[in-house]
Amino acid sequence: MHPSLRSLLKRLPQLLLLLCALVIMIRTERFLTAGTLSSILTQASIVGVLALGQAFVLIGGGFDLSQGAMMALTAAVAGQLATRGTSPAVAAVLVLSLGTLLGSINGLMVSAVRTNPFVTTLSTLLIYRGAAFIALGGQPIANIRAFQAIDTGLQVGGTYLPFRGLLFVALTLLSWLILRQTVFGQHVYALGGNAEAARLAGVRTVRLRVATFVLSGVAASVATLLFLSWLRVAKPDTANGYELDSIAACVVGGVSLQGGRGSVLGAAAGCLLLQALRTQITMSGSPEEYRTLITGIVILVFAAADALARRNERD
Repeated sequence: MHPSLRSLLKRLPQLLLLLCALVIMIRTERFLTAGTLSSILTQASIVGVLALGQAFVLIGGGFDLSQGAMMALTAAVAGQLATRGTSPAVAAVLVLSLGTLLGSINGLMVSAVRTNPFVTTLSTLLIYRGAAFIALGGQPIANIRAFQAIDTGLQVGGTYLPFRGLLFVALTLLSWLILRQTVFGQHVYALGGNAEAARLAGVRTVRLRVATFVLSGVAASVATLLFLSWLRVAKPDTANGYELDSIAACVVGGVSLQGGRGSVLGAAAGCLLLQALRTQITMSGSPEEYRTLITGIVILVFAAADALARRNERD
């Protein structure tokens, strides 16, 4: 195969991402406005934060299906704390601590016990979701105002920028620095590329894999705070399906499900692209069924592009 064609195939997922973005941007004039773009960033922020944590797990060769359930359980605890008058700062710290604990459980099961990541996080999805139902007694807690300050924002020119969107941008940059500019990040890529080779090279693979799941748990708890600042309600089915959205964002952004390749910038871009696609379809007046159908097609195309790129590298 010609080197230029090989290089093109290697970049196929990124090229598709750029192409989709260009098509969406020129689709309608109303789409390219500061208000619409700010709205997309804000609406994508919750799943976007989840996708950042999911990217660490996927790049490290893992898989986390329990993010939405972790959000449900941490939201249930946050709601209970809020009803008891706990200060917002203390409640936020406890929510973040719980997310860390839940992520650690996933990581220890996968790394120390060596259970399959898919089976492990599918099981903890059910456990955490069930625990959320028990904690709430099956009833929602509404009007949670402890974290409403997060839902404020800044007025820049004629555009309002909510803190949720700005926090998503800041966390994306921080995650990029960790993955690309630190030894920890290099080891995560090595772990996902070839765990045994990484271990033989002196990388503490068990501890490292646990750390990736911990980051996913922390991301879920941060997403919970953003969610509660926005909707201000905790329910047993909070964030149901969000874990699939975060995985989809990573796939569209070029993060490989086989580990060892991708970036958090790609995951963030994938999340923004999916949100932009949904927004554009909504603005065009198309039914909800079309939005679901087209989103699924886009995800499948990007997954196929990643598989093709990987096969080309092996040939």
